[in-house]
Amino acid sequence: MLERTEQRILGVLIEKELSVPDSYPMSENALVDGCNQKSNRDPVLELVPFQVAGALMALQEKEWLARIDGGGRVPKYRHRVIDRLALDRSELAVLAELLLRGPQAPGALKPRVQRMGYHATPEQIEALLQKLAARTPPLVTQQPLAPRERDQRWRHLLGPGSDAAAPAAVPVAAAAPSSGDGTAAPAPRIAVVSEDLAERVAALEDEVRVLRAAVDALKER
Repeated sequence: MLERTEQRILGVLIEKELSVPDSYPMSENALVDGCNQKSNRDPVLELVPFQVAGALMALQEKEWLARIDGGGRVPKYRHRVIDRLALDRSELAVLAELLLRGPQAPGALKPRVQRMGYHATPEQIEALLQKLAARTPPLVTQQPLAPRERDQRWRHLLGPGSDAAAPAAVPVAAAAPSSGDGTAAPAPRIAVVSEDLAERVAALEDEVRVLRAAVDALKER
């Protein structure tokens, strides 16, 4: 499973390869800028270099990318998603958008994948997503229709998505205690975990994992 910083890095590498091939492979500094880019990113991140460096080492260990030395003073990186998942360019473009922006409907994906050379109707994108969902193991899945949504969104299954799960209600007390005087005791209070808090906790957990991977990699050197 890929952590969120790792997902963002792979999404950026695929995006640049398909849309700006002259800038690919990418240096670590270019990846920091690409990960923190304001356009076509959800959520917008503010990663610092050591976070990206740690995630790059973790991705190399997991064999999701390769480091290229030589031909310049700065090492560069290329993804190995095609090697790992045997995808064609159209499937790669759709997966990159799901990595960069989280769950999306085919209609929303249509103009975004065009930037990467995949010109298709929403129906064709839907068929491609169905194909990816039918793989073993599946690479994507369709989300239930949320309130006020007209089109169902799809998300990738390479790791936790960029949007948190719906707010979870956590009971503070299993049952309301008796008041002892015959009156009804107050109903048990419910602590609601906000989506924003869940996002922050998930992001912190990802950073801790990345730091641990970086420390382990340094110990092995």
